[in-house]
Amino acid sequence: MAKYEKTLATSLSVSAEAANDATSTLIKWVAIDTSVKEINYTGGQKSDIEVTTLGSREQEMINGLAAPAEITLSGHWTADEEGQDILRLAYSTDQAYAFRVQFPSGNGYTFLAEVRQESWQAAANGIVSASFTLRMKGRPTPLAKKLQTNTQEGQ
Repeated sequence: MAKYEKTLATSLSVSAEAANDATSTLIKWVAIDTSVKEINYTGGQKSDIEVTTLGSREQEMINGLAAPAEITLSGHWTADEEGQDILRLAYSTDQAYAFRVQFPSGNGYTFLAEVRQESWQAAANGIVSASFTLRMKGRPTPLAKKLQTNTQEGQ
């Protein structure tokens, strides 16, 4: 039986102001899901700690500290979306903002992040696209509301 989470009607929001707690109930959320088409989360890679000894047959390693996770938001560039204005401000000021991703089931995450990179691209016979790379501060926090994801039985 396949288990999955649909993406249709996924909501994505950023805090209206810089934040230091992504779980605060006082955050004013601003939507950025009207221009973002793709969210890509990459957990931070852990460094290696070398623990090889004279008796080792090959180099031995254990996990060390993890690098911060990164999230890339990609989609349409727009000058009239408050959420993208906040992302551009966050890039300029190097302040952390709270983010919330919520899937249609109610599952999702909140997290703090800094905007590391802003980019846009334009080509003939197309639309202007944009991407923002975020550096996560700490780990993402699952949303309190947990609903069952979809399932489909094989035929």
